Formats: sequence, structure tokens, C-alpha cells
Amino acid sequence: MKKLTLSILLLFLAFNLFAQTETEYEIVRIEGFYTRGWEHSGFFEKCQDTIKGPMWSEFDENFNWSDSLKKIISETRLDGIFLKVAGRKKTNGDFGHLGAFTSMITITEIIFVDPKSTMTKYFENRSLQKE
Repeated sequence: MKKLTLSILLLFLAFNLFAQTETEYEIVRIEGFYTRGWEHSGFFEKCQDTIKGPMWSEFDENFNWSDSLKKIISETRLDGIFLKVAGRKKTNGDFGHLGAFTSMITITEIIFVDPKSTMTKYFENRSLQKE
């Protein structure tokens, strides 16, 4: 009986891992705020006047890093920087650290970066506009 239970459990785990790697993706060009921290790499998509997110973010293995871009990205913290990116977006999964994110973007290209525009400043400006 233990062998049968173990076999069923292993089969379930194998199917679950396969299902996660075969997730469909959508090619997107989006803008928003990239954040990075300890065991965290997130992208908060900006849609008109709203910020969605976060989704897990990673860079494509063939991503072409310039030295200046690598420096900007490596210095990014949880207040985020504004990016316009192209990439592959997956939804309805368990992504990132401990599977805490339901969507993910694999960034293939950074179209625009504004390291002075942070998510913190974005919300501060919105708060001031409402007063």
C-alpha cells in the first residue's frame, strides 16, 4: 500500500512540475516599475492610472546587458524604477520565491528606463494631486 501511495504522489508531483513548465505565455510590451530585493524580483505593471502587480520578473538568458544598464538594475531596490519592457508574460501559475506570484514576465528587452522615476514618487505625486 505504501508503494502505491508513493507512486501516486510521485506521479502527481511529476505532472504538476510538467504543467508549470508548459504554461502558455503572451508576448507583451508593457511599462511599470521594476523592484528587486532579497528573494524578490517584481514588476508592477502600470495601466493608465492604476498599478497592477506584482508579477515575478526575470531576465531572458539571452538578454543583452550593457554595463550602465546592469549597474542601474543591480542598484534597484524595493521603491522600484520605471521601465518600458518587452517580454513573455505568463499567468495562472506559481512563480518566484515559494511560488508566491500568480504571474511572471521574462524580460527580453528594455525599451526605456527612467531611474529617477520610482514607484514611491509615483504614489507621492498621486497623493498630492488628490489634495
